[in-house]
Amino acid sequence: MLMDCGRWHTDCDRHWDKTTSSQNKIEVHMRTVHVLAGFAVLSTLLLAGSGCSKDSSSTPYGTTAPAPSPTSTPPNTVVMAGMAFAPTTITVPRNTTITWTNSDGIAHTSTSDTGAWDTGNIPAGASKAVTFATAGTFPFHCTYHSSMMRGTVIVQ
Repeated sequence: MLMDCGRWHTDCDRHWDKTTSSQNKIEVHMRTVHVLAGFAVLSTLLLAGSGCSKDSSSTPYGTTAPAPSPTSTPPNTVVMAGMAFAPTTITVPRNTTITWTNSDGIAHTSTSDTGAWDTGNIPAGASKAVTFATAGTFPFHCTYHSSMMRGTVIVQ
């Protein structure tokens, strides 16, 4: 019979009753090994199940939406979705207002490369508009994501 000695089970062999057989000692140790092995397997499964998965719509800044099809976009609108402007080039007559609509789950801007306009922060789900009175070609970018979000406004 095993007595509670307050120490790890391998130090407790001396507390076994003299009548306990070697077979019983082995069975108790095997049960302990099985319990520990089961705990290790359960821990591994729990840790593996709680890990992060890489989702193509997920970024460190939030969730992005896929770029919309050009037919679903209202006229004179540039949609920010999937970390891109759609369309990337928009051509309008003078005195036209272009609306930038943010369909991503993260903030963007529409900022002229030449300083002609800057919408400032456009939060997820919001829109901002700019009227173009002067003819010309105006490259623009998102201040936060300028390496991948670029476009051009052509005013005729």
